[in-house]
Amino acid sequence: MLDEITLKPMLTTEEMIEHLKEKNIKFEQMSEKEASKYLEDNNNYFNLTAYKNNFVLYQRGKLTGKYVDLDFAYLKDLSIIDFKLRLLLFDMIVDIEHYLKLKILRLIKNIPNEDGYVIVNKYLDNDYNDPVNPKKLHNSILTKVGNAYYQDIFSKYDIDKNKKLENVPIWEFLEIITLGELIKFYEYFIKEYNLNYLIDDVYILSEILKLRNAVAHNTNILTNLGAKNNFHFPNKYVINFVDKSGVHKDVRNKKLKNNRIRQITYALYMFNEIVTSEGVREHIVDNINYLFYNRTVKHKDYYQNNDLLKSTYFYLKKIIDTNYKKVKNN
Repeated sequence: MLDEITLKPMLTTEEMIEHLKEKNIKFEQMSEKEASKYLEDNNNYFNLTAYKNNFVLYQRGKLTGKYVDLDFAYLKDLSIIDFKLRLLLFDMIVDIEHYLKLKILRLIKNIPNEDGYVIVNKYLDNDYNDPVNPKKLHNSILTKVGNAYYQDIFSKYDIDKNKKLENVPIWEFLEIITLGELIKFYEYFIKEYNLNYLIDDVYILSEILKLRNAVAHNTNILTNLGAKNNFHFPNKYVINFVDKSGVHKDVRNKKLKNNRIRQITYALYMFNEIVTSEGVREHIVDNINYLFYNRTVKHKDYYQNNDLLKSTYFYLKKIIDTNYKKVKNN
């Protein structure tokens, strides 16, 4: 069967350019020579051209199936904005993770008979004896034993792949688990102590985790912004957050049906809710303001005929204006 598969040859840069021209992608704002050099030096062809999915196709006439008003420079601009947005979101999510840990530690202090060891011992015992996937977390922790960052923590414990971890204090436990593991532990913690008013955090954080995985692996996030690929009812607290930002209900419902837009919205909500440090907030606000009010609109003329990108920008603008816009001192 493998012999029957025809493998596509890798395109040369010149062939890539010709293929784009066949799709009616123009080279007026940026010449073919400049585009060719950019592809060779700076960007993966398939990553860059993925942004074309945010542009409409002719539906009739001799150009049917080809792009309307799309220049190569627009794809380049979107790739740069996407890259800067990924860096910003990664920083935001790192902060969300840190302040989630602090939130758990604050909650622990108010729980009778909980000293920060009880809950971790229960959780590790459940993991060790899990009937479906025993020692999954144990094995994850063991992979970090050789990491110099964790040496101070692990040096205190008798680490053995066949031995159950015990008596790891929560303040150290939280430092050796991944964000995904942290969210699972947080859910267990909430249920164990009947803190059901916090359960919505878990659903929101689970969506943010997907976004974190994407940005951590440099996956494009500003592609397919028109796709309706999430029909689960959005979180009620996030709906309230968006509504208070002045977004019309119809716009909100439409935008939150897109996975990436929903995940970005959830990150903006959670950062606003959980991060308490004024210094950390100021740093993120400065970066949001630069990216959103300066870099993103640097070439706004490129997108004057693109309703999808304009509506996405103005949806996020409402949220940022309300919650993140920096007040200028006169």
